[in-house]
Amino acid sequence: MTSISEKLLRKGIDIAGDHVVTDLRVGLAYTAVEVSGKDVGLAYTFRHDIGGTCTAVREAGKITGKPARELIGWIEQSDVLSRAIGLATLNALLQPHLGGSLGEDFLPFLRIGHKDKVGMVGFFDPLIEPVRQRCAELLIFERETSRGNGLLTPEDIRSRLPDCSIVILSATTLINRTFDHIMKYVRGAREIVLLGPSTPLVADIFQNTPITYLAGVKILNGGKTLQVVSEGGGTQRLTASGAVKKEVIASRK
Repeated sequence: MTSISEKLLRKGIDIAGDHVVTDLRVGLAYTAVEVSGKDVGLAYTFRHDIGGTCTAVREAGKITGKPARELIGWIEQSDVLSRAIGLATLNALLQPHLGGSLGEDFLPFLRIGHKDKVGMVGFFDPLIEPVRQRCAELLIFERETSRGNGLLTPEDIRSRLPDCSIVILSATTLINRTFDHIMKYVRGAREIVLLGPSTPLVADIFQNTPITYLAGVKILNGGKTLQVVSEGGGTQRLTASGAVKKEVIASRK
């Protein structure tokens, strides 16, 4: 079976053309890549996993001007920061190809009912209460269990996620290489949304996966996006500043 990394890589190579990388910002919350002085893409920065060396990106100072095709290949690198740069490059290349928007809010499409058990992989604080009010039970799987009470660990996914009828999955799983593993345990869910600014908003990448909706962002102002990322801003600042807007598409027709 083709891995999600291979699918991301294949899509990126297909659309890379002659585009070059014209800017790269590695922020505390997100990594941003600009291609051909125009389109910008985002991916989450796993800043706590980068390591303690004084040089996080070995090729720093040599990246601007590189072919986008080359950075797309970083999706398959061994470290999370290189993979984030690769995914951000892909998301930049995808910006002109976005379409089929269903709006900004994915919750109505999940049709969460009082009998549903919802699994949330990743800690999405603003969503917790709105989801909890709609469902029978909300299970939150999060590596940093100190972020809230009653959180489950990633190790609990194997035994608890298969019971969930709806799954909200962080797109950071594309970066830390847990996406394919988690897909083994969501086959019983009727709706699965891939969520966050790291999400590639193109449905064909997720063909032959259980994902039903993609909830990411469309870049409205590339310059402002680069500025917010450089200044350490996250999702809330990106949206509040007008740099991006949330966008939902169906990944199945």
